[in-house]
Amino acid sequence: MKPRIALLQTPDQRGLVPILLEGLEKAFSAKNFEAKIFDVTPENVQKVVEELNEFKPLFFFDINLDGVIFGEQDGKKVPLSDMVGNVHVSWFLDDPILHYTKLKEVLSSNQFLFLTSDVDHMQWLAHELGKRTALVTPGVNPSVYPPANVEKEFDVAFIGAVIDPSIIENAWKEKFDEALYSFAVELGRLLYRNPDMPIRFAVNYLGSQFTEDFQQAFLKFRQERDEDYIKFLIDVGIYATHLRRWTIIDGIEDFEVNILGPVEGELKDNVVVYDNITNEKDIITFLSKTKISIASHTPFIPAGTSYTVFSSAACNTLTMTEERLSVKSFFVPDKEIVLYHPIDTVEIEGKIAYFLEERPKEREAIAKAGRDRVFKEHTLYARGEFIASILEDILKSAEEAIQEEAKAQEESQEQSQETSESSE
Repeated sequence: MKPRIALLQTPDQRGLVPILLEGLEKAFSAKNFEAKIFDVTPENVQKVVEELNEFKPLFFFDINLDGVIFGEQDGKKVPLSDMVGNVHVSWFLDDPILHYTKLKEVLSSNQFLFLTSDVDHMQWLAHELGKRTALVTPGVNPSVYPPANVEKEFDVAFIGAVIDPSIIENAWKEKFDEALYSFAVELGRLLYRNPDMPIRFAVNYLGSQFTEDFQQAFLKFRQERDEDYIKFLIDVGIYATHLRRWTIIDGIEDFEVNILGPVEGELKDNVVVYDNITNEKDIITFLSKTKISIASHTPFIPAGTSYTVFSSAACNTLTMTEERLSVKSFFVPDKEIVLYHPIDTVEIEGKIAYFLEERPKEREAIAKAGRDRVFKEHTLYARGEFIASILEDILKSAEEAIQEEAKAQEESQEQSQETSESSE
């Protein structure tokens, strides 16, 4: 009988989770797993549990720990995977600290395998939290992308949301004391200037530059209020994200920029905001009609490459993204993708002008090559095959452990029998 895997699909306003699980279901099925998607909502949990009991999967799978189902055992809240004895696999597409509250609820469990899209995330989960992890880069579902010959209606698209960083700073002034406010702003600016610096490293580095009194107070805050501390890091990461995005958008003078997603703050007249385009399929449709797409990594992905970059390239739009070593391992710069330095706005606008006005054929060739590379190597089918191989290794290890235990029991029984016969 094929090993079974239950893909737990939870409500998702962005509409990304269904796209991901649909692709993975096909990949797992091709790797000799019996895969089935279960729609889980707060209202139908009991019904889903009954369906899972009937399906009898060996693995649960979800995105960002949103599909974890809990039951009660000995008066305690326990993950369903612990209760039935199977393995729950959760794929973090962004930094696990963004899901820290959910992560804390399953830290005591040994039934979880965490997949991460960034080496820094994997190190944090494995070394600091002692959890089983594997590195799995995001991939796209080819079935949701339009054909490559879609007519290009727009010049430049920027994948949002975007917030004026001064709005965040003003909010901080209301809730932070002066020392913490200064630290938060400086930490955000440090991340802005160093896009490949992990936020967990940056906070320790910058903290060492502040007064001893501040360091002691901050350490106490970190130890005694861990969830508030993580929320503080998330707030700073969001601030650094929008500081970077706002600077990029504000630095483009001579071209119309279409922002996909909500905007807070007053931008220049050359910016058009599509605040209603937040659903993944709508974003894909728009990017497919766009000549150049600008993607900006968040500080929450310091070493890896985000899903957005792969998806944008799959839309047959020339994709510009921040220079990272990881990007160079997935794409050939200036052949399949174009890289930029996030604080060099002159470079960014210069490259837009070059590819829009001077080298349109080169732009089209790069867009096509990027799309071809994604569909050849960076699909959910490829990622699903890799994940399935990990699950097969888990099954093999479990079978070997059972065989070793059975052998040990057999040897123990033989020794007992020999001892009994000799005593007679």
